[in-house]
Amino acid sequence: MATAVDTEMLAAVPALPTQKSLRRRQSLQRDLRPEERTDLTIEEAEELAEGRPFELIDGRLVLKYPEVLPPENPIPPEERTDVTIEEAEELAQGHSFELIDGRMVFKMADRKHSKIQAVLTTKFFTYFEQNPIGEVLPEFSLRLWPENIHRLPTPDIAVFLNENIHEEEKYATRAPDLAIEIVSDDDRASSVFAKARMYLEKGSRAVWIVFPLEKSFVVMTPSGRRWESNALTCPELLPGFKIKIAEIFSGPERKSAPAKKAGINTKARSRKK
Repeated sequence: MATAVDTEMLAAVPALPTQKSLRRRQSLQRDLRPEERTDLTIEEAEELAEGRPFELIDGRLVLKYPEVLPPENPIPPEERTDVTIEEAEELAQGHSFELIDGRMVFKMADRKHSKIQAVLTTKFFTYFEQNPIGEVLPEFSLRLWPENIHRLPTPDIAVFLNENIHEEEKYATRAPDLAIEIVSDDDRASSVFAKARMYLEKGSRAVWIVFPLEKSFVVMTPSGRRWESNALTCPELLPGFKIKIAEIFSGPERKSAPAKKAGINTKARSRKK
C-alpha cells in the first residue's frame, strides 16, 4: 500500500517524453544556429567546424578560435570601412568606383554629368590628336599612396603629359597634370574642394571643378583659385587649348533626321510604262 511519501515521490518523477514532444524538441534544435544547439553529434560538429579545432560539450559546439568564424550577417560593402583595393575591384565588377579610407563609393553619373564628361573628353582627345603631348583618361583611378590598400581616388577626367605617362602602371602613382571633377547634385562642395587640394598636393598643376547648375568652373592651382564662366585655357600645360564654357553645357545643336521624300522611284516607274 503506497504511503503519502511514496505518492509525493512519484509525482516528482518527470513524465517520459512522448514521440510528439521529442520530434518537437528536435525540430526546435534544428532551427537554432550551430553554436546555440545542444544536441549536436560528433559527425555534425566535424562538418560544421570545417577543419577548425573544436570541442563538443554536452551536444554544444565550441570552436577553439571563434574569431575565425564568418559573420552571421556580413556588412554590405558600401557600409564597410575596411575594403581593400583588391576587394573593391572584385566587388565593382567593372563599374567605376572610388575607395575613400576603406569605404567603397560607386560613381553613378546622371545625364548632365555624363554629357559634360563626354564633351570635355572629346575636346581633349581632339587636341591631343593635333598636339601629341599627352593623353586624356576618363575615370582613371590613382594609387597615390602605394602602401595604402584602402585609398583609390578616381577623378572624372585625368589629363597627363607624356613625361608623366607610365604605361606599365595599372593605376597612376602620381596625380594627373590636370584633374577634373564634375560636381553632382548629392556632392558636398567641401569634399570636392578637399579632393582638389589633395590632387594639387600629389602633383597636379591644375584642377578644374565643374558646377553644372551654375554653368561655371572653378580653376585651382598651387597659387590660388578663380571662377571661370566664359572660356577655359591652360597655357602652362596645353598651349593653344581653348574651349568656350557655353559649348560644354549646350553641346552640339540637335537636328532631326531628314525625312524621306515621296516619289523617289517615279523615274523607275515611268520607265516601266
